[in-house]
Amino acid sequence: MKKIVAFGVVAIVAIALFYYVRSDYNRSINEEAAITGEENIPVVIVPHFNFAEEERHKVLSDVESRVKPKAIVLVSVNHFGTGNSEIITTQKNWQVKGGEIHSEKNLEENLVASGVAVDDEMAFVNEHGITNILSDIEDIFSTIPIVPIIIKDTTSREKIDQLADWVDTECSNCLTIASVDFSHYQPSALAKVHDQFSIQALSNLDHDKIWLSETDSPQTLYLSAKIAGRNNTKNFHLVYNNNSGEANKKDDAETTSVVLGYYSDKNPEAIVEPSTSFVIAGDAMFDRNVWHNYQAKGLNAIFDNFGTRVFRGADLALLNLEGPISSTEIDDDWQSGSMVFNFPPATTSTLKYLNINAVSLANNHTANAGSIGLSNTKAVLSSAGIKYFGKPYGYDESSMIRIEGVIPLSVIGIMTLSDFDESALEAKISVEKAEGRTVIVFPHWGTEYAPKHSASQKSMAKEWIAAGADIIVGSHPHVTQDFEIIDGKPVVYSLGNFVFDQFFSTETQEGLVLAGVITKDKITLSFLPTKEKLVRPEFMTGSVKTGKIKSIFDIDFEDGFFKVSSDTIEIAR
Repeated sequence: MKKIVAFGVVAIVAIALFYYVRSDYNRSINEEAAITGEENIPVVIVPHFNFAEEERHKVLSDVESRVKPKAIVLVSVNHFGTGNSEIITTQKNWQVKGGEIHSEKNLEENLVASGVAVDDEMAFVNEHGITNILSDIEDIFSTIPIVPIIIKDTTSREKIDQLADWVDTECSNCLTIASVDFSHYQPSALAKVHDQFSIQALSNLDHDKIWLSETDSPQTLYLSAKIAGRNNTKNFHLVYNNNSGEANKKDDAETTSVVLGYYSDKNPEAIVEPSTSFVIAGDAMFDRNVWHNYQAKGLNAIFDNFGTRVFRGADLALLNLEGPISSTEIDDDWQSGSMVFNFPPATTSTLKYLNINAVSLANNHTANAGSIGLSNTKAVLSSAGIKYFGKPYGYDESSMIRIEGVIPLSVIGIMTLSDFDESALEAKISVEKAEGRTVIVFPHWGTEYAPKHSASQKSMAKEWIAAGADIIVGSHPHVTQDFEIIDGKPVVYSLGNFVFDQFFSTETQEGLVLAGVITKDKITLSFLPTKEKLVRPEFMTGSVKTGKIKSIFDIDFEDGFFKVSSDTIEIAR
């Protein structure tokens, strides 16, 4: 009996000692300084795309030379949507070529116990967002255990906030490695525009814009920024940015881009240049043959070849909405060829699907459903969080929207085919310019189907530029028109059709997406021609693209800009 009692006492002491040691260990994770020097680096962002594996290894090695974390939180998107939870972790030990990486089981159990994540080893099978980083971790952080986490791309901000709370409370002396690839499936020029938006958002710790970034995991980047902010390490150090298209000198190829950097309490050697980005498309019409051909499939199917990423990751994502949005289902009267447009209610959700954040109503079809139709259009756009500007006639304060940012924009829409107060418009341009804003004028002007601008278009452009306009981008002709620089300011006379059912010519089934980045000293413009296949837009490539750009301007020989690539120019401000 005494032996049994003695054994029981020993067992109780052993259990108590185990929990004391575990508790003390967990405290040490949070209380012992993770930094050997004076610099604090809680988060590093690297790609799992092995295109940049050499740069990834260098960045992680550099970080390791300055920090000594007690554990690594390795976070990636859940590429295949596996498992039955939004956030998943595992206690799995990982076998890599150089040896074995151990899971930090105490922290993993703590994370699961918190309810923020579930344990599911099978969800990590073939998850390259984790496995592609492991060799670097084993080589550089060989003795440090990891807490692997994968996050589904449907995970809410609230859930990521809970994960950030857990890291802050339970793992504040851990190093978070965010395994994120940036822009996907875009031509190189557009990937660069999207990356500038993402880098700017990271640099500014702008959580809202980070959530809108065109990357494979806005959730992981949002988590990174949250951790950085809570550690008072608000300085983003950009180390490397590139994309596979640019590296391989293939402007048209679908790319994956990479951004490598880290957050620190030290100032970076090079400050990220403040910028604002935009992506602008031409005329979009969702009535007649467009609705007839896609009402069964849904309007979103129009963009099967275009995707949802083109307009994502830009401060301004704009098109010309060439008609009103109905509050009720519309008639399928495609055979009538009516010039009076009325778009189905589903139009609004399709604009959201595309990630459009602003539309121009300054055109000759906006009032096709009368004042009631126009009022409904404005109401449903507002409910969807889509800004609108411009009128079917005239000019007033509703003709302009402001896009706030480090380079603030004022975007003015004007329907020039009816009378408007020219002096009031020019005065407004001057006021906005005097306030230090970049002014974009988006006119509905010109002659339908004319490939070159008219004298009146040029005259108006000169007047607006003299008043202070920085960029002029036009719509209405239903074909692309030429491009020129007037007094150092770019004028794109017409973007042509983006989505329209004008099947009677090749030119009316072509358009232009204009993407750009604005800084204090320059404007970068990328000319990305599109073609429609039964109203479904897609980007041109190869010689067809080159020929289309040449029909707009000669990128190789004209003056006033610096040629960056086959589709991109820079203009000094």
